[in-house]
Amino acid sequence: MITELTFAVLKYAFLILLWVFVWSIARSLYRDVASYSPRKSRARRKKEREVRRKADAPVAATPASSTPNHPTADATPAVADKQPTLLVIIDGPLAGTSVPLNSAVITLGRAASNTVVLDDEFVSSHHARVYPDERSHQWAIEDLHSTNGTVVNQQRITAPTILAPRIPVRIGATTFELR
Repeated sequence: MITELTFAVLKYAFLILLWVFVWSIARSLYRDVASYSPRKSRARRKKEREVRRKADAPVAATPASSTPNHPTADATPAVADKQPTLLVIIDGPLAGTSVPLNSAVITLGRAASNTVVLDDEFVSSHHARVYPDERSHQWAIEDLHSTNGTVVNQQRITAPTILAPRIPVRIGATTFELR
């Protein structure tokens, strides 16, 4: 026979377990939503800063050592430094990957025919393309009518946009920039 005290203890223990279960479900959902949110978490921002610091260190040392060897070409390295030479993925599943920028168009998307294949459910099969703009002689990005869009510097783009170096571009869970 179950006493009244035993029944009360079992009832409250069940309620506590039920609330722990509900809390764990809410926490799991929050983490899933936060991983795909457009607002970056503190951990993501810290990770981006570390990646930038690592990438900046070799870049800063190279021009300083090459300038004394070529004193007559002072203007040429400055112009070459402003033109990006790499597309670097700074966040997402392919973080740390880089693609050299030559005169070819770089396509991004889920399909295997793209230059950069992004395995992400929020990325279209042919999501965007990065190409050299003939008028401005700079790199530009164009969203290829994707469902979830392309975000350049925290602004969703609807037309081809010129990409300056170090400006973050987000496609799904992947963020990249030109360097």
